Amino acid sequence: TWSPAVRKMKELLDSGVVGDAWEVKWRNGASMGPLAYGQDMTDAEKGAEWWHQAAPGGGALLDYCCYGACLSRWLIGEPAASAFGMKANLTSHYGDADDNAVITVRFPKAISILEGTWTTWNVGVPTGPIVYGTKGTLVATSKTVGDRRVPAVAVHTSRGHGSGEPDELVEGDALPEGRKTLAEEFTHHIETGDALHPTLDASFNLEAMAILDAGIRSAASGKLESVDDAYSCIGY
Repeated sequence: TWSPAVRKMKELLDSGVVGDAWEVKWRNGASMGPLAYGQDMTDAEKGAEWWHQAAPGGGALLDYCCYGACLSRWLIGEPAASAFGMKANLTSHYGDADDNAVITVRFPKAISILEGTWTTWNVGVPTGPIVYGTKGTLVATSKTVGDRRVPAVAVHTSRGHGSGEPDELVEGDALPEGRKTLAEEFTHHIETGDALHPTLDASFNLEAMAILDAGIRSAASGKLESVDDAYSCIGY
């Protein structure tokens, strides 16, 4: 919502620069978990916090796959159909919540891969988000302007197998004046009646939550689960 690069990515995608999106890839997470930064905590102390406990909603799936669910629904532009989820506690055994998770989401004409992690030491490769289209690829990144790094989108429209230089590097536009934060956006909406940014719409976010809900049910069942509709998560 607040990323000039992601907004530019959506604009480029809608303009048809890379054709139709057939995959969105999202990967994000704190390298050493939510309690790692600026905290001098023992493993036992971390394990006692709700972040690392499954029952109250801790875990990397909810912490980070939520962003990917919202983002992929917005970029692809249609409701999801089904999801397959997997989660694991790989290195945070002082708690019972997952520290890594993946949800693969099936849309009618596309898929998305949503990864959440608390244990990645170094990402090693660009994490995007990345949009793969029928005529090219978009990667959220940054570019150097003078002595600054600014948000940008790498546009790849030449065929290739490597991670070569993009055909174009498009700088993201500054966020609209007076609408650069959640508080400003909400105030603007109340005062003017203008619609909120699409990713802030309540019904839209129910659809994103339905993706998460299907992923959670799938991780438990080991089966592909249906994303029935925008209200399927209510009642769980």
